[in-house]
Amino acid sequence: MEEEIRIIEYKQVDLSNAILIEAFPTVGLVSSIAGHFLIDQLKLEEIGTISSKYFMPAAVIHKGVPSPPVRIYAGKKVCGPSGSCDQIVIIISEFMPSVDIIKPLADVILTWAKKKNCKYIVTLEGTHGIDPKKPKTHGVASTQKMKDILKHHDIGETQEGMITGVTGVLLYEGVHLKYNVICLLAEAHASYPDSRAAALLVEALDKMLPEIEINTKPLYKEADDIEQKIRAFIKQAQPTAPSPIQPPHMYG
Repeated sequence: MEEEIRIIEYKQVDLSNAILIEAFPTVGLVSSIAGHFLIDQLKLEEIGTISSKYFMPAAVIHKGVPSPPVRIYAGKKVCGPSGSCDQIVIIISEFMPSVDIIKPLADVILTWAKKKNCKYIVTLEGTHGIDPKKPKTHGVASTQKMKDILKHHDIGETQEGMITGVTGVLLYEGVHLKYNVICLLAEAHASYPDSRAAALLVEALDKMLPEIEINTKPLYKEADDIEQKIRAFIKQAQPTAPSPIQPPHMYG
């Protein structure tokens, strides 16, 4: 099935040592919210798409421009006085592909990340909140190098549980292939889009990207507007969408 999933690059962009962020739907839609926020605030450019006949036949309209359901965005390298540089590339979608295509889709993403020499992959996930008044961010890593990054940034490592969907496949394939993958999990409300939990993910990313300045204040301020936008995407897709798929999440 992998041959029926294609990454189409609209333009060639040097992504060597970039951090690839995967943002498919999850609990509280935190990944979609965080992804949209990063794309808008950092003014990332749409550089490609992942295409498959198995994806939802829909166009996402953003700022008057129709785009395919799975998009790839990238920013320019930002370098600091120390000579270190950061760059972000995001693969985002508002809709989760069907179960039978998740494994080949994850394999295509991994292959592309290695081909483009990306530094590592960060996946964004929501998990059922333990304490809604004091939500936390956790992490899961595929390699010791990624475990060290979690520890360096004081992000607690999840020891037990299960993560489904594209993220789950990327994690275990990362272990098998010794490829660097981190999953950031924010405790979120499952019953509605949770932009405040998404802000926790963005704040964790901000720590990991010292050369890129990410201001989360607008995300907290515009929480309601962002949540309504994501709700609208989902509602508009319902008349033509296939049978609903439960978003992936973590059990534990």
